[in-house]
Amino acid sequence: MEKDDVIRTLKEDLKVKKEIIAIKVMKKDPPATSHYEGQATPGMCALVGEILKGRDLCYVTKKNLGCFEALTGTGTCTNMPRDEYLKFMIEQNKSYPMHLDDVTLVSYYNKVDKFFKHPAIDGTGIIVGPLARVDEPDLVLLFLTPHQGDILTRARAYLGDYTRGFGGMGGCIFTIRYSFVTGDPSFSTSDTAWRMFAGLAEDELTYTFPYLKLCAIADRIKPTSDYVNGFKDMF
Repeated sequence: MEKDDVIRTLKEDLKVKKEIIAIKVMKKDPPATSHYEGQATPGMCALVGEILKGRDLCYVTKKNLGCFEALTGTGTCTNMPRDEYLKFMIEQNKSYPMHLDDVTLVSYYNKVDKFFKHPAIDGTGIIVGPLARVDEPDLVLLFLTPHQGDILTRARAYLGDYTRGFGGMGGCIFTIRYSFVTGDPSFSTSDTAWRMFAGLAEDELTYTFPYLKLCAIADRIKPTSDYVNGFKDMF
C-alpha cells in the first residue's frame, strides 16, 4: 500500500485525529532538510508537541534535544557512561522523587536496560515530521484512544502476531527505543513528561509502528474497524 493510502485509511477508517508523525534515522546530515534551530526542552516529547501544533519536518541531532533518549534509542547518539547517567538520575530524583531511593532507582534502570536494549551507533541524527512529508521513515507515532489501539492490535493479530504494551518512567524508551531495536510495534502510556509536552489527552496512548509493518496491516484497518465498531450491535 502506498503511503498516501496508509495515511488515508488511518484518518478515514481508524479516525486518527492528530498528526501522524514519522521518524527517519539518517546516516549523515541531510542537505535538503531544515536543521532544527535551538534546543527542544526537555527533548523529543517537546518536539513531538511542536509538530502536533503544526511544525514542519526537521532534522535534529544531540545539540537540539535536552534529553538524548530518542537519539540513543535510534543509534544516532552515544550513550552517556552508565555511572555518569545514574549519578545524574540520582540527583534528579532528589529534586523530583521518581523512585523510592537511590537503590530503587538503580534497580529500575538495571531492569529497563536489560530488557530495552540500545542499538549500535549507526547514524548522525533523525528527521522528525508529519508522515506525509517524510520519505521511507523508520517509525510512525500514532496518538490513539484504547479503542483505536484495539483495532490496530486486532489487525496485527490477523496476520499472526501480537503487540506489547508498556508503562514506566522515560517515554522515549517505550515509544521509540523498543520499536526501533526490535522492529515490532508497541503501545504505551509513556510517562508524565511525554504526555504533557506532547499534549496527549487523558484518553490517548502512543502507538508506535515500524513503517513497513504498518504498511503490512494497512489494508486490514478498514475491515477490522468495521467489525470492531459493529461488534456491540451483534449482541
